Amino acid sequence: MNEKELLQTIAALQKEVKRLSYAADAVDIQNLMSRYIFYMENGRIAEVWDDLWTHTDPDVRVEIMDSGAYLGQEHVKRVWYTMGRRVDTNGNPVQGQGGLLSNTNTDRAALLLMLTISSPMIEVSEDGTHAWGQWHIFGPHTNRVFDPETKTKKDTAFWIAGKYDNEFVKENEEWKILKLHPICWLRTPYHKDFLECPGC
Repeated sequence: MNEKELLQTIAALQKEVKRLSYAADAVDIQNLMSRYIFYMENGRIAEVWDDLWTHTDPDVRVEIMDSGAYLGQEHVKRVWYTMGRRVDTNGNPVQGQGGLLSNTNTDRAALLLMLTISSPMIEVSEDGTHAWGQWHIFGPHTNRVFDPETKTKKDTAFWIAGKYDNEFVKENEEWKILKLHPICWLRTPYHKDFLECPGC
């Protein structure tokens, strides 16, 4: 093999290594999102923060549908810990069933959360340290929500559809969530047309 052929072989191998590295990153990010879904569906909500988020990057952000954006380590942690019943909405540790909990986690709510994500579109940065990804969301839920007909909150079965628009960062060769943003296109009671009632 002459020098020119050797350089061409090296270039081809480098290209293949880069391609395989990109594919491995995409699979790792997919698995990270699958763990997120598993934790959410199994009520291990506080562990989403404990296990899946970066705890070093100050630019963390979570914006869950229309609930507002939370920025920075302490605020994002409080979102997951409040939903996971480790702290109340004021950030105080929860003992038993006490505290001001979000309405998705009261003992009165017959909570079902089934999240099906599909159609992943993942882009990894050139240096392999950051990534962006989108997934479609669809699933049935039950939750305690406001009923405009009775002017009260009641356990309601509904469909949800939308997408995730997330960012990720690689720390110590492991992908972590940097920014999480589920966007809701519709939340509709199961017995109503989504054109009639798009925002349950």
